[in-house]
Amino acid sequence: MYIAAKRSSLGLGDMMKAMIAFVVCLATVLAWAEIAEAQTQQPQPTTPIPGVSDDAMAKSARVSKLIGSEVYSADTSIGHIEDVLIDNTTVTAVILSVGGFLGIGDKLVAAPITAIHVGPEARFRTDLTKEQLTNAPAFDFGKLK
Repeated sequence: MYIAAKRSSLGLGDMMKAMIAFVVCLATVLAWAEIAEAQTQQPQPTTPIPGVSDDAMAKSARVSKLIGSEVYSADTSIGHIEDVLIDNTTVTAVILSVGGFLGIGDKLVAAPITAIHVGPEARFRTDLTKEQLTNAPAFDFGKLK
C-alpha cells in the first residue's frame, strides 16, 4: 500500500487565521506580564484627609441605604425615609413618608435627625408615635432653596 504525502500549502485565509492567533497569544502574554508587574509593585503610601476618621466612618450610615428604609416605632412600621436634608455639613432633618397604602394617601413629614436611631440589625427606629407623625404638618419640597 502506497501512501503519498500531499504537500500542503497555506492559503491566504489560513495565513490570516494563523496571524490572528499569533496576535491574540501575544496580547494575552503581554496582559499577563502587565498584571504580574502590577501585583509586585508596592502600593503608594496614602495620606488621610483631615476631618475623615475611621472611627467616625465606622459609626456612620450611608444615605443611599437610608432612603427607602422602613422606620419603626416599637415593632410597628410607621413609614419610610423619603429623603435627607443637609445644611452645609450638618444633617438637619429626615423626610418621612407616613400614612397611606402603597404610596397612595401618604404624607411627607420632616423629623429631626436626632429622632431617628439605628437599632439592632440596622433597623431604623424612632420614639415618635404614628399619631405624632400623622398630626405633624406636611412637608413641602417647594419651600427649599
